[in-house]
Amino acid sequence: MSTTLHQQLEAYVTRNNFPAESWDARGLRPSDDDVQQEMQQSVVSFVRHLQSVLRTAAPGSSELTAAVQSFLEEWDTDDFDTEEREFLYDVACDIMREVGVKPEDIQV
Repeated sequence: MSTTLHQQLEAYVTRNNFPAESWDARGLRPSDDDVQQEMQQSVVSFVRHLQSVLRTAAPGSSELTAAVQSFLEEWDTDDFDTEEREFLYDVACDIMREVGVKPEDIQV
């Protein structure tokens, strides 16, 4: 994995992926802090999974796409409401694009 890609993925780990202005832009009231922290942890889990796969798979490869598909099939998002899940999946789609996986190739 390139240094640049590693830095791009780490940015999702260290920043707030669910800032108040993003909730406002969606016309939503922000979820409670503890829920947002759980959402952030879900993003971190996704990034860590991608980083582990990227040790052996190339960005954009079919192997990486399959690993994303598998992760998302197992991703436990049942504790989030519909709007929270949609927000979480939108962030996941941004991350997928960073690593060369087309969200439209993923079926969940």
